[in-house]
Parts: sequence; C-alpha cells; structure tokens
Amino acid sequence: MPVAILATESDAGKTHLVSALCRIFHSSFPFKGQNMSLNAFLTDDSGEIAFAQAYQSLVSGRNPAREMNPVLLKPVDKNRVDVIFNGRSLGVKSSYEYWSNIKKSIRDRVFDIFQDIIKREKRIIVEGAGSCSEINMKEFDFSNLNLCKRFDIPFFVVSDIERGGVFGKIVGTYELLEKKERELLAGFIINKMYGDKSLLKEGIDFIEKRTGRRIIGVIPYLEDLKLPEEDSMGFSRPKFSHLNFGEEERKLKIRVVKTPYISNFFDFYPFVLSYYVDFSWAFSPYDLDNADVIILPGSRNVFYDLEFLRKSGFAEKICKLAGEIKSGKRKSILIGICGGYEMMFDEIEDNFSIEGVGKTRGLGIIKGKVYFAPEKTLGWKTINLQTVWFSGPVRGFNMRHGILPFEFFSEGLVFGTSLHAIFWQDDFRNSIIRFFGIDKEEKFSELFEREISRWTECVKNNVDISEIERFFD
Repeated sequence: MPVAILATESDAGKTHLVSALCRIFHSSFPFKGQNMSLNAFLTDDSGEIAFAQAYQSLVSGRNPAREMNPVLLKPVDKNRVDVIFNGRSLGVKSSYEYWSNIKKSIRDRVFDIFQDIIKREKRIIVEGAGSCSEINMKEFDFSNLNLCKRFDIPFFVVSDIERGGVFGKIVGTYELLEKKERELLAGFIINKMYGDKSLLKEGIDFIEKRTGRRIIGVIPYLEDLKLPEEDSMGFSRPKFSHLNFGEEERKLKIRVVKTPYISNFFDFYPFVLSYYVDFSWAFSPYDLDNADVIILPGSRNVFYDLEFLRKSGFAEKICKLAGEIKSGKRKSILIGICGGYEMMFDEIEDNFSIEGVGKTRGLGIIKGKVYFAPEKTLGWKTINLQTVWFSGPVRGFNMRHGILPFEFFSEGLVFGTSLHAIFWQDDFRNSIIRFFGIDKEEKFSELFEREISRWTECVKNNVDISEIERFFD
C-alpha cells in the first residue's frame, strides 16, 4: 500500500524524510508525480528524472527509474519550462501553456503510470510537491491530494518550524482540506526543530485536539548534516566542515560558480562530503581568490548565465585566472562541466530559440564554436581521459543541446567535459585531491552511507515509525 509525505510548504524536508523512510523500509519504491528542479539525473535507459528521486531510489537499494518521477519541469527562464514526461522532453513551453493546457492532458497519464506501479510494488512512498493546499492549482493536481484521493493513499503532512509559524501552517493546511482528504490524513510531522522540543507541548496539544490527528514526530535540526540539496533553495544554507579538534589538515579549496540557472549540481556532492575538501559556492568573483579548483557548472540557460558572468564580473575574473593558469603563474585547475564547458568556447549559436536567440560570445578560453540542436544528446558514456592529474576511463552522462567540437578538452590545468557525474568516480575525484599534495583516498559510497545512516537514525529516534509502518502491514 502506498503512503504519502506531503507538506505545508516547499523545502519543508519532504525529500529527505522520504529518503530516510526508503532506508527504513528498504526496497520501497519512491514516487513524485511532478518535480520542478534543474538538478536532474539520467536513468540507465536515458530517461531524465529529478535527482531527488534518483537519490531516494539509491538509498532504497533500487535503480533509478523513469516512473519514479513522471513529470520534471526544468525552468529555462522566468516564463518558460522544459517539460519532461516519462523521461523525455516534450519541448520548451511557456509556463502558462503548461499550467493551463498540458497539465490537464498529462494528469490521467500520470495516474496510469501510478496504477501500474501499484500492481507490482509492495511498498510505495510518495513525496508530494510544494504545499499540498495550493487551492489555485488543485484542479489538475496529480502530485498531492488528488493523487491521494484517487488511490486512497493515507498521508502525513510535514511542516518546517525553522521559518516560524508552524502551528498556523498546520492548522491552515487542515482547514483547507476537504472531507475525503481529512479522512486520509494520518498525522503531522514537525521538522527542523532547534532546542528543547518539550517547549512545543502546548501547541502540539492544541493541534491534536483541533484536528484529531497526532503529531507523530518532532525532528531536530542537524546543523552539520550534509545531505544532497534537491534544488537551489538550499544554496543559502552554510555547509559546516567536519569538526576537527586536532591539528588542522590541509584541505583542497574547491569553488563552484553559482549561476542563476545552474543545473545538475549533484555533480559536486562528493566534494561536499569529503574530509579533505573545503567546498563552497562562489557567489562573488572574489570567492575565487586562492581557490585550488575553480568549476563552471552545468547550466539550463547558457546564454543567460553567460550574460550573468559578464555583468557580475565573473567572466573577467575567470578569463584572467585562465590566463594565469595557462601561463603557469598559477597552479589551479579550471574545470567546465556541460553548460559550463560550453561557455568556455569562443562562440555559441542557437538558431532554435532553445535557450537564447542567435549568437553570443563565449569566454574564449577554448578555441571553437558550440551549436545548439533541437534534440538533446542523452546517454551514459565512458571516455578515456588524459589529463595532468589523471589517466584512464571515466564514466558519466550527457544531457545537453550543445553540439561540441570535442567531448572533452584537456590542456595543462584547463579541463572541460560534457559529462555529468564524473566526480562520483572515486579514482578520478581522488586524483584531483592527490594532485595538490593531499595523499588521501576516499570512497564516496562510505561518505554517503555515513550521512544517510546518521539521518535515518535521527528520524527513527524522533518519529513514531510504527504509525507509518501500520499502512504497509
């Protein structure tokens, strides 16, 4: 039987709560009808899904599958989205066109996909989208309450106390529920609690009396927890380094330029977890000073992000650093990934209005021109790399419109590739760390297991899991 985790707002912690439940109820099937994110992953059969569902599936011991996230919306600009259905792009559409027309036709197809999942899966854990009480979007909803009503799915509502107003959010959500929806409501969970949760007793008693439903858990805020971000909403949160009360070891300084349409930033998650890396996003050109590794990440709108680099001063700074690196004056590595790699060329041309119109100047770090094609290049691939710090095969995936002069570029300490997920490969990632004199080896699987195990134990210790488990019996 399916169980759903809905929320009073976006970024309340649904994704990570579902990940913990996927670990507790191992081999469960994670599902999210619609996700809006530029952080995308590629399934083995070359289908695009949100990284959040790929991450949940890996925690559950499953391979990522298209059905886990039937609809993925990837913002191209303020008014357009790339609509991904069942792993394939339906094209770039205006937001109005999607919400007023396309979503109506997609809803029943998503329900059909979910019906097929129910037939073959014993345990399904559904993650809702945003707030479950968005009454202006309810008519054609297929991610929250309509899905629950259609398939009689009991649901829990999680609310974020960190931002304040948690009791108002819970009561407000409850008051907007219809009779059938209240019958399916199984309880509430409060997330990101600072301090002594006994201080909430009066409010919890009020909620339980008012709604007739239990608050089955109050999850504390873990400041130094390093779980992957679902989308860029989490970029403003500080990433705390691992506590070290002994002699401070040398750490590799990695800075990733934060562009407005940064995509597939799960690429850098292994660096976030590393004991030997000082990782942070670069919000200003000055953040690149003293960096050992500078990375231009993927982008869903290369034209817009290039203009951002020029206006913010990043372009001038990066080109200056590239010159110093090429001349040998500076021992730093400059890396471009997918869209960031495309930006490093002399010129980019888009004759199909996929991201821009016409031509735009690149950074001119690599000679050549990039052309945009209407169809995406998708697929996992292994390439043999020869760089100053690494020699051997590297596996990753393509997810791009750009037609490049070469799939990867390596000249001295300047490197670029169209492939995502290459830093998840231990030998390639460790070779970068060793190049800077840090003779250490790390396995990403062990680093990830440390974080997800700690988080899962926190959920088990602070949530009455039996209240969820009873629906699986």
